[in-house]
Amino acid sequence: MKSAFRILVFVPLALIILFFAMANRSPVHVSLDPFVTDGSGPAFDSPLYIVVLIAMALGVIAGGFSTWVSHLPVRRAARVARTEAKKTRAEIEKLRHQALANLPQDKEAKN
Repeated sequence: MKSAFRILVFVPLALIILFFAMANRSPVHVSLDPFVTDGSGPAFDSPLYIVVLIAMALGVIAGGFSTWVSHLPVRRAARVARTEAKKTRAEIEKLRHQALANLPQDKEAKN
């Protein structure tokens, strides 16, 4: 089911990216200095699809990083909860063994 869903999502997405790249092969002038208007700053010429795909990739990376950072408190709380649960399980097992050891012995088992 997962692989069929992946195919249904990623194959059309790959085709859209491919068609976009084929349609936008003409070079564009990309300037890296927003304050220089005469074109003397750092700049390069690149096909439009590369500029757009790199901008999209940087956006995805920035979004993933910001999500990862925003979930740090949740992951920390989960780690603390796992540690406490592990300690609680160990204590429960210890108390269970103590309770079983303190049970009165059956009289028939003694005879």
